[in-house]
Amino acid sequence: MFLEGFGEIITNVLTVNPELSGVESASAILDTSNYTFNAITYGKDAEGFNFHAHSVSTIQTVDDSEVVSGYNDDQVLLVNYGGTAPFVSSYSPSSTKLQFSSTYQSVPAYPAPNHSRLELTSTQTTNASAFSATPPNLGHYTNAWVDSTLSNAWTILGGFAPPSGAGKGFYVVNSAGTYLTSGILSGIYNEYSLADKNGYVKISEFIGAASATVNNDLSSGPLICSGGDLSAAKGTIGLAVVPQQGDATTLAMYGGVNHIGVYCLDLNAMLASGITPPYSWDALNNNRIYKLVSKVSFWDNLLIHEDPSPVIAGLDTVYNGGLLSNKGPTFLLTFNFK
Repeated sequence: MFLEGFGEIITNVLTVNPELSGVESASAILDTSNYTFNAITYGKDAEGFNFHAHSVSTIQTVDDSEVVSGYNDDQVLLVNYGGTAPFVSSYSPSSTKLQFSSTYQSVPAYPAPNHSRLELTSTQTTNASAFSATPPNLGHYTNAWVDSTLSNAWTILGGFAPPSGAGKGFYVVNSAGTYLTSGILSGIYNEYSLADKNGYVKISEFIGAASATVNNDLSSGPLICSGGDLSAAKGTIGLAVVPQQGDATTLAMYGGVNHIGVYCLDLNAMLASGITPPYSWDALNNNRIYKLVSKVSFWDNLLIHEDPSPVIAGLDTVYNGGLLSNKGPTFLLTFNFK
């Protein structure tokens, strides 16, 4: 759906003074990159930030040989309260919702035109207090791994997997503490510095790809794509969003994805704050200010998955046939500007 914020971006485009092209210090304001899609975020129900893999488990033993106390050694330990077929080696968010049904309101916020964030109520988990960390209240998933003030609590803040060299793992146990499955987390977003500490994933600077190419290379971020196979009518473009490899697995473990937010730069806010273009990307110290311009929301988890047959690690598959351990499911958002 379109939001009021997108209308404001269009107004900015139509009202910016073209005479700025003759002012060397201000000509960069006219650059078209300031007015296109620049970032996306992932979100879920607000109270979900205190459940799923976010809660420090009291289970000590995950099998007969290895002991994990809470989140020691930076390993994610999550409890699959279902723990029965067909979710023996998967993680089912619905089982967690059922387990805590008396205290867990799991319905995501329905979108409205005046929303400026994905979830309006607080997404500041209280489970990070044991780690002396103050998590942000952003309305969507943060990227604690790259935030030095939160990196010691990345296992309960979730969102994005560490890069491949980190070698961090996850363990899935049932409610009795019996080992179900495990694996190594390795994400694309932190591998290629595509997500900043606030969870904004930059959109690829490669623009104009046909939709048939969206699975070829997403290591530069979500793709703005266009072409005859997307729509026969002019004025329609698509945005291909693919949570890949360990990022898809991590998002699934932490309760999944119910929202995808699309953002443009809030040029007026940045100029008012003295932040002038060009606006380069820096995952560790990103000073860009974003405006939510489109919010896609679903009652169901977009990363829902199940164990295949014969049973293997269920976190490797999703219902729509995409592989969480490979490219992940592809979400193609279509915008019609006619």
